[in-house]
Amino acid sequence: MGDIQSLLEMAQGVIDEKDAEDTAKKLMSGKFSLREMYDQMKMISGMGPLQKIFSRFPMELSSKIPKGAMEDTQDKLKKFKIIMDSMTDEEMDNPRIIKSSRVKRIALGSGCEPRDVKALLKYYNMTRKAIKGYSSNRKMRKTLMQQLKFAENG
Repeated sequence: MGDIQSLLEMAQGVIDEKDAEDTAKKLMSGKFSLREMYDQMKMISGMGPLQKIFSRFPMELSSKIPKGAMEDTQDKLKKFKIIMDSMTDEEMDNPRIIKSSRVKRIALGSGCEPRDVKALLKYYNMTRKAIKGYSSNRKMRKTLMQQLKFAENG
């Protein structure tokens, strides 16, 4: 139906405000590693199945999502988290060091194919570029930082 208020309440019950603020500050400062992406995935999965989350969005948005896409995305998120669990701290903090030998080791450790590890790295790079675009937008960055300061004082 489109119950944004209940969606926000659902998020508040799962997401630690301090962690969310720390993550937002890191993102706006341009720091985005696989660790931050993992934390975001964990927050989203903690809210329940994507189908349930998107059922709270307005019909105009939720009706545009193809059938089966939610389940596919949910499966990818689970697989990506398993892959990241097989990475070292160094790889999580600096994904650029992940070359073919590390891809093979991570794939073996996570029980998946090297192409799955490469898909995760591709998704990470796309997300990093999008965040870099947002963080380079001064007006958007300033607005977000003001909102965070308001949240800290409120």
